[in-house]
Amino acid sequence: MEKNTRPTLRPDEPIIDWEERYAKSLGFQAYVWGFPWIYLSFLRWLWTTPGGKKLVDRTGSKVSAPINFFFNARQSATPENATGGSPNPNLLYSVAWLDLGPEPIVLHVPEVADRYYCMQMVCLDSDNFAYVGSYSTGTAAGDYLIAGPGWAGKVPDGVQDVLPRSRTPAVLIFGRTKVKAGDTADLDLAHAIQDQYGLTPLSAWPVFPPTNPPPPLQKDPHEFLNPTETSEGAWIEMNRAMAENPPGVPPGIAQAELLRLFATIGVGPDQSWSDQSEATKKGLAAAAHEGLKFLPEMAQGRGKLVRNWTFPPNYIGRSGQNSDFITRAAVQALAGIAAHDACQAVYVNTALDCNGARLVPQTKYTISFGKNDFPAFDPTYHGYWSLTLYQVPGYNLVNGATNYTVSSVDPVKDDGGMVIYLQNESPLPLPKGEYWLQTPLPTPPNTPKNKEITGLYLLLRVYVPGPDVWYTQTWLPPEIVPQD
Repeated sequence: MEKNTRPTLRPDEPIIDWEERYAKSLGFQAYVWGFPWIYLSFLRWLWTTPGGKKLVDRTGSKVSAPINFFFNARQSATPENATGGSPNPNLLYSVAWLDLGPEPIVLHVPEVADRYYCMQMVCLDSDNFAYVGSYSTGTAAGDYLIAGPGWAGKVPDGVQDVLPRSRTPAVLIFGRTKVKAGDTADLDLAHAIQDQYGLTPLSAWPVFPPTNPPPPLQKDPHEFLNPTETSEGAWIEMNRAMAENPPGVPPGIAQAELLRLFATIGVGPDQSWSDQSEATKKGLAAAAHEGLKFLPEMAQGRGKLVRNWTFPPNYIGRSGQNSDFITRAAVQALAGIAAHDACQAVYVNTALDCNGARLVPQTKYTISFGKNDFPAFDPTYHGYWSLTLYQVPGYNLVNGATNYTVSSVDPVKDDGGMVIYLQNESPLPLPKGEYWLQTPLPTPPNTPKNKEITGLYLLLRVYVPGPDVWYTQTWLPPEIVPQD
């Protein structure tokens, strides 16, 4: 007869429920994997529903439009109107949420021959699936079919069925139209382009706007359960979103094994939070709490470090389709909602100087480009680069700054180079090819912690980048040199 080798607990030793430990451990991985379904579903609710609009109005965010309609931002970002998240002062955004469940949508774009533009199309998992724009489809006007997974109906004449199918019925479009920062006349031209972007249900095409448009769709009419306020909300909302937008639908990568694994703790399509044991619920609540703290830390940077600048992975924009779920959750979804395909645009970023020290407001810095040091881009497709300064925390444009971005349209020095000064006080006037990015004043003593400016952050955006920028990542960014 075998001996019972199970250890005996002391009377005062607590019993640790294995279900709780298992749910916490596996739940942390499930939270990272499924975070885009939580966050992007929240944004859809926020930007498209009456309940979300109330919160939009309170928080000062500007994005609000019914599903299958565009919201067009009419101003480029400035320190006065931006709301954080590294806003781009060189673009106007056009944003729309689509519901492809009932039928496909036809996207109309006008001829855009004088500037960069794009329509980035994103599944609810934060991975891109298609583009229309200067680099992807050219400068001509066109009507493009956007269809959900598995749709195979008749496409009418005049509609181009050239885009891959979305992997999810819910689709986010991020449209971008280039503007010259501070140029009112160019802003008017960009508005005229935005006014011609259109979305039409296939059954109503070719009439735009539709004569009798269907009523605006109201997805998720329930009040969204904010995961930052209720830990069970993370799992309830994730499961709801995955029931509508299942992971692993072709042409996406297979997710069957992950779905079976996470189903053991009640996570995924057709899973129920309420049906789980109290121990599992407790473990999942802890996992959501830990995941919510972890993702912002990870979002600080992931990729290749060159001269203390970070290149994102060259599969950025489709990280989940490359099984890199942490980059998808933290860098794509949390930090940016979505990210460009690297061949479309690369955002090289840093918060460090050439010595590896944090960039801080109280120090002056110099950035120098030689004639052959600029990042390569393809002007055939209206590519360009821009360098923009932000303050930390918040990643917003510097409060009160008048000089916060420099780009490839700015004149260079006679020798073909460029010098950029990072400091608070004005060095103006400056000779041709030298520029000022205005840093914030050092935070006064006794400033509340939540209002303290602790650092600086630089984002170098390169649109239609050369292969040494987006693919091999062998381009050397400029060193940021502190001045004595």
